[in-house]
Amino acid sequence: MKISKELWCSSIGVGLFTLFYSLIMTSFQLWMGAAAFITASYFFGVGCPNDKVWNIVGSFVMGIIWAMISFQLLQNATIAQLWPSAIMFGFMTFLAIFLQGTIMKFTMVPAWLIAWGSTMVIILNITITKWPLFIVELFVSMLMGIFFIAYGSNYFTKVVYKIFPDKKPKDPVEIDDDAEPVSNDEG
Repeated sequence: MKISKELWCSSIGVGLFTLFYSLIMTSFQLWMGAAAFITASYFFGVGCPNDKVWNIVGSFVMGIIWAMISFQLLQNATIAQLWPSAIMFGFMTFLAIFLQGTIMKFTMVPAWLIAWGSTMVIILNITITKWPLFIVELFVSMLMGIFFIAYGSNYFTKVVYKIFPDKKPKDPVEIDDDAEPVSNDEG
């Protein structure tokens, strides 16, 4: 089984930048590392589109905002019940898709929903005492997924290809010694 250079580069690049990211996150006691892996996975999954990166970032912002709104609404005992919360989540999902299709065309619904869901998983499972700091750390973690893990591994791949370029064999050209020369003159 031959393993492609692209697979080697991607595997090593993502592995290295994940290692570096983990060291950075641990050193600065940033505990939301999973958010970076989720956003990096999404970014890789959509093909690392450089032309859409700011649309994706804006969608992550909207997802965090959506999570803050829904979390606040869930603090109401009536809304936190099964049917009211299901209706709330259904309406907010409808609204996200509707807004993206009308006045917020710059957003991307999958990125919006991923950020919303990721944020909800975190805030529903831990007690947060410093909300502004939490939101900044979460957003930075999401950005690190794109700008450090994804772009870092892509940069690594480009460096490897620059240092070790692919060597393509020259196409063999068959020369027929018995062939008559071809002339374009019709004269």
